[in-house]
Amino acid sequence: MYQTALKSVFSAVCVLCGILGVNFAPGVAQDCLADDCVGSGYWIVSTYSMPQMPGSNPKCLDFQFYFKPVCGKMRRSSCAEMQQSLDPNAPTCFYIHGSYVGIDVAIKDANNTYGWLINGTQGCPLNVVFFVWPSDEYHTGLPSVDVTRSGIVATQNGIYLAHLIDRIPGHSPVCLIGHSHGTRTVAASLHYRGGGQIYGVYKGSPNRCRPIRVVFAAAAINHKWLNPNNRYGKAMTQIDSMLNLVNRRDLALTLYPFVTPSYGRALAKTGVTRFDKRRLGDQTCKVHELDVTDVIGFRHTWPNYYGRPELARMIAPYICFCGSAPQCPTMPKQAHNRAGEKLYADDSGIPSFEIELPRPTGEQGGVEKIGSQAKPMAPPAENAQATGVNVLN
Repeated sequence: MYQTALKSVFSAVCVLCGILGVNFAPGVAQDCLADDCVGSGYWIVSTYSMPQMPGSNPKCLDFQFYFKPVCGKMRRSSCAEMQQSLDPNAPTCFYIHGSYVGIDVAIKDANNTYGWLINGTQGCPLNVVFFVWPSDEYHTGLPSVDVTRSGIVATQNGIYLAHLIDRIPGHSPVCLIGHSHGTRTVAASLHYRGGGQIYGVYKGSPNRCRPIRVVFAAAAINHKWLNPNNRYGKAMTQIDSMLNLVNRRDLALTLYPFVTPSYGRALAKTGVTRFDKRRLGDQTCKVHELDVTDVIGFRHTWPNYYGRPELARMIAPYICFCGSAPQCPTMPKQAHNRAGEKLYADDSGIPSFEIELPRPTGEQGGVEKIGSQAKPMAPPAENAQATGVNVLN
């Protein structure tokens, strides 16, 4: 009875967070001024027309492609046009949304996120693709069932994301940004690319033809799932580095373990634990964490992330493939600033520094601060051999 009640509360919180995200998301400008035309535009690739049953392995991948110019209307396009338009010498950033995101909200968030990324990367050449999957079409009246079902569909779409990545220029570095259940799509995609199975479906020989980096926000996956021999145990073999945004107050993820026993504690809440680091072994050097607890607080939805310009600048090295290679992290037991104040956001051992941020529009209270690891620096792009387009037959 107690667990059932907690499941219902968790699911209600998820729905509430989705509503709050829609109502309080920063508005999209309706009129585009000439001075606002920064960047060429972005791509939206939808899987709404593809099978969503777990284990589906269609011979024809029926993606739907749309192009949105910065100062123009969105139009239907094709895979061939997207391939020709992408700059092969620039990194390609994929953003994957979470659950309870309808198509209208996904389009609105894409517009805001694109501006957030372009401004944060400060002129870095960048291809941007928004991966849209049907995350809001499962309403049984049983909230815990809906959350579980959405997670399954997110995992299934990892298969499709893996094949979409193969359709961009073969030597283009890739950054995958996942939010909430979108992190499950990313993890499943990487696991699938590494030779792992997703609901009994295999890709074949493992891929490692391009540099890949990952940014997880509000990661709604078990903190153990990326460990070797676990659910997505081959994912870490496919990446150069991963940045996990830790939020220990995320309200929607507080009750995450009660949705189903296999969910366990969410990666965004716990971070990569000492147990996980022992299991990851040498792969631990790829993991970096940024504590955003004091900035995001109890909120979970994506607009609360792209509403912070400072976050975009801090994750820019992971998106633009700039900066020197990070060393294997060493966590001192205690650190202080010049004033003698403790530099940890909490007792997790993640060192932090403080940046004053402007107060969000419409919010009251003092200036919020961000606690984080030392400024993340990601490794330079590795030289990879160009490969042809890998189309699923």
